[in-house]
Amino acid sequence: MANEQVEKSEILPEYGPVTKADLRKAAWRHNLTLQWSWNYERMQALGYMWSILPILQRVSKTKEELIANMQRHMVFYNTNPAVGSPIIFGATCALEEKGQGEVGDSLKVALMGPFAGIGDTIQAILLRPMVAVLAASLAMEGSMAGPLIMFIFGLCWFALKFPQFYWGYNQGVNLVTTVAGGALDKITEGATIMGLIVVGGFVPSIMAKVTTPIKFVKQVTVEGEMAEKVIELQPALDAILPYMIPLLIVAFAYWLLKGRKQSPIKVLLWLTVLAFVCSYLGIL
Repeated sequence: MANEQVEKSEILPEYGPVTKADLRKAAWRHNLTLQWSWNYERMQALGYMWSILPILQRVSKTKEELIANMQRHMVFYNTNPAVGSPIIFGATCALEEKGQGEVGDSLKVALMGPFAGIGDTIQAILLRPMVAVLAASLAMEGSMAGPLIMFIFGLCWFALKFPQFYWGYNQGVNLVTTVAGGALDKITEGATIMGLIVVGGFVPSIMAKVTTPIKFVKQVTVEGEMAEKVIELQPALDAILPYMIPLLIVAFAYWLLKGRKQSPIKVLLWLTVLAFVCSYLGIL
């Protein structure tokens, strides 16, 4: 009887089935606090462990088992926190609930790299600059819609984390098969195409002030008398193709990136030199 009482006292009070409330608590922790304890040694590991702790407290029978499970989630972890990490976290929670924590550890290692590439491409490289350009254009015109758009954009990204979490939770170990099947690659490709189209549409508004002041003076006869007529080059270019100069500059930058395989830093340097030279010569 004494031994039975000791064994019962060692069982953690939280031990039991994982509830919907536990999942909600874990999802909120992950989506709010994953980055709060980011560090150079293990990056998002501490935030990940703190987020999954409500699940570990349910599946761990003893204090020693809980400590061991917490230590498993303190290994290096880093991926995009908005696109990808909620999916991985949801799948890991499902595997911990099924007693397959080691499988979840392997899942984290296998998917944090691919999801980092996908998430950074969609969020940081495509959508965020696109929305920021739109917001900056409105703000420069004195519109309050600029900062409001950025605020709403942030809220939308936060809201999208929750369906990602539950989708990953429902997928579980099948998540690897889904990623390997190329479904996310197609999403990334579609987002890239959309982003390039939209960013290209912003070229006229962003670079509308890039014009040429070049003028030509021509001698003409008016009612039998010689007179000088000033011909401006910019209206003539606009008549041929509006925003021709901005489009040519963008085409030049694209040629450097793709045709000459120049790095973005070198392209920026080329454009800076071009700007100074053209300004000094009075071309632009």
